[in-house]
Amino acid sequence: MTDKRRIGLALGGGGARGLAHIALLEAFDEMGIVPAVIAGSSMGALVGACYAGGMSGKDIRTHAETLLANRVDFARYVFGARKTRPLELLSLKGFASLHFDGERLANLALPDFLPRNIEETRIPLKIIATDYERMEEAVLTSGPLAQAVGASIAIPGVISAPTIDGRIHVDGGVVNPVPFDRVRDGTDLVVAVDVTGRPRPTSGKIGNMEIAVGSLLIMFNRMADLKRALTPPDIYITPKIDQFGSADFFRVREIIASAEPAKNDLKRKLERMLLTSDAT
Repeated sequence: MTDKRRIGLALGGGGARGLAHIALLEAFDEMGIVPAVIAGSSMGALVGACYAGGMSGKDIRTHAETLLANRVDFARYVFGARKTRPLELLSLKGFASLHFDGERLANLALPDFLPRNIEETRIPLKIIATDYERMEEAVLTSGPLAQAVGASIAIPGVISAPTIDGRIHVDGGVVNPVPFDRVRDGTDLVVAVDVTGRPRPTSGKIGNMEIAVGSLLIMFNRMADLKRALTPPDIYITPKIDQFGSADFFRVREIIASAEPAKNDLKRKLERMLLTSDAT
C-alpha cells in the first residue's frame, strides 16, 4: 500500500517497554508507508532516531536482539567491540551522585552508521527533552543526535543528562511522554504509540529502582491520558506490555513478541483510514 496522506508518528517513553515500538515500526515497513515526521520521547526517541536515521524495523529488531541477547554478550559488545571502559559509562557529579551517563549510553545504543546530527536523518525527527532550568519542553530538531537522545532518556536520579545550550536537560517524558502534538503540523494523520503501561505485578517483591522508575511511568501514563482526552490523535496504540519492568531490556525478544497484536491492530487501523481517505 502506498499512502497518499502525510502521517506523523509519535513514539513514547517507557524504559525497556519501549522496545515494543520496534514491532510497530515493522508494520509501517510491511505496508510500504514512510512517516512524514517522527517525534520521540525517552525510549521512543532512541528507537525513533534509529528509524528516522535509515534503519528498517527489521534492522532495529536485529540490532536490539543482538545487543541485548544476554548480559554476557552485552558486556562483550560494550567493553570489547566498543572498547568502553567501565568508568566511562558512569557520571559522578558530586558525593553520592553516581549515575549512568546518558550521552554515552546513547552512543553505545545508536549504530555508528547513523547520521551524527538530527537534521541529517532520512525522516524529519523531533526529539523531546525537558529543559530542567526553564521547566519546559525542549523540542530538539538539530544538533548532535546522540546528545539529544542522551537528554531524552535521562531518567532523573538514574541517568545523567548532557548539557545543551548551557542548560541541563532531562527525560522528555517529564513534560511530554507521548508527543503526538508535535507531529500534527503539516500532516494529515497522527499515529501515537504509548508504551508507558501499568506497574508490573510485584507480589510484594520490588526493588527501589523499579519503584522510582515505575512511579515516573505512572506519571507519564496519567499525563498521556489527559493529553489524549483533550486532543486525541487519529490512531492511538497501546501494546500490552504490563508484565515487563522498565529495566527488562534483556527480555527484548519477549517484549517485541508481546507487541505483535498491537502491530496487527495498527495495520488494520491504518488500512481502514487510508482506504477511507482514498474513497473520498
